[in-house]
Formats: sequence, C-alpha cells, structure tokens
Amino acid sequence: MFKIVHAQFLAPGIKRFVIEAPRIARKQQPGQFVILRIYEEGERIPVTIENSDPEKGTINIVVQSAGKTTNLLNTLETGDSILDVVGPLGKPSDIRDYGTVVVVGGGVGTAMAYPTAAALKRAGNRVISIVGAQQRAGHPRKRDAGGQRCFADHH
Repeated sequence: MFKIVHAQFLAPGIKRFVIEAPRIARKQQPGQFVILRIYEEGERIPVTIENSDPEKGTINIVVQSAGKTTNLLNTLETGDSILDVVGPLGKPSDIRDYGTVVVVGGGVGTAMAYPTAAALKRAGNRVISIVGAQQRAGHPRKRDAGGQRCFADHH
C-alpha cells in the first residue's frame, strides 16, 4: 500500500497527489511514469510522474478524471492509500545540452512538461515553452506579458 500524503484538486476533475514511494522517488527521472492499481480487481493505469522529492520519499502525480478508474482515483483523499504503484517505468527524457529546445505541453500534460524543461535548463539549454490551454469566454486572445507578446488560438 502506498499512502497519499496530500491530495488537492487543481481544477474541476483534475487532482494532484503526493504519494509515499521512496524507491520510486530516488530513481525517477523526467519523462517517466508509474502504473497504479487502486484495488485488487482494479484496472492498472499509467500515470506520468510530475516530479519527486527523494529526501521526503514522495512522488507527485496529476490525474484528470476521464473514465472509471481515474474518477475513482480522484475520490481518494489525504491519508488514503493506493494498492500498487509500480515504477519508475519508461525511457527518461534525453537531457543534455542541445543549445535551444522547445518543450510543448497542454492541459494536464503541462505539469509533466515542467520537470523536463527544468532539467534541460540545468543542462545549459535555452528553453522555450509552449503551453496549450482552453480559453475561457470573455478572455482576450492577445496579451502583453511583461514586454513579450503572447498569442492564443483554439479550435
């Protein structure tokens, strides 16, 4: 069992979990994921690791309700537990000095793009981030962000 140290909704249907998983926290690299199973007969689902804290022995994941298992997962609260958390899995992002890199994220994926962008910056890269998000009614599409021109479009 893996204890949920903290659970908090970031937006409707989107929840961040901080989970005790010391071995995974020590080994996790940007771009990797875990497989979760909430209960014995439950489905196994892959979830990208947002980040980890090796000193505290925790990993962070962000889950968007999209089906039966993610809906069930998002009902769990601080102090609850997840039956299985297996990982870290997958090939980590290739982190080295490329010069200039572009990191693209959208929706929930934006949270997972950040650790890769930060690692690429630490490796000496100039990092350009492109973030996709939904536009709320009444919000302008063009803004001045501290001298930088920002444009948004959606389909």
